[in-house]
Amino acid sequence: MGGDRPPRMLRPISWIVVIVGLAAWSLVAWIGYALADPVLGWVVASAGLLVDAGKGLSTVTGIGKEVGGVVGNLDVSGLLGQAIALLRIVVKPAIVVFWAIGALALIAAPVILPRFGRLFGGRWH
Repeated sequence: MGGDRPPRMLRPISWIVVIVGLAAWSLVAWIGYALADPVLGWVVASAGLLVDAGKGLSTVTGIGKEVGGVVGNLDVSGLLGQAIALLRIVVKPAIVVFWAIGALALIAAPVILPRFGRLFGGRWH
């Protein structure tokens, strides 16, 4: 009489692992969220310096006016500045979305993984 069995209760150890995993995942997401603005601010500040250093390096090495002109056209306030501004808008919501996806995966893992184990368990022997 192999009818449908009622679902087993998960062991408390699996919920402890889920809670610890959620805490660690939340800490990583929080650190990324907190560091997003300072890191992007550093990138903005460094981008201008890198462009100036590239101009100087091309002049010193004698690569030519063509490379110096190309590097000179890399205006930080232009396309690069717009890309960094877009990143500032997108990064924090993306961190929240990835955190939510990871949290759902961590919560669902103790329920889903045993089912996969039973499904594929007989095939591995």
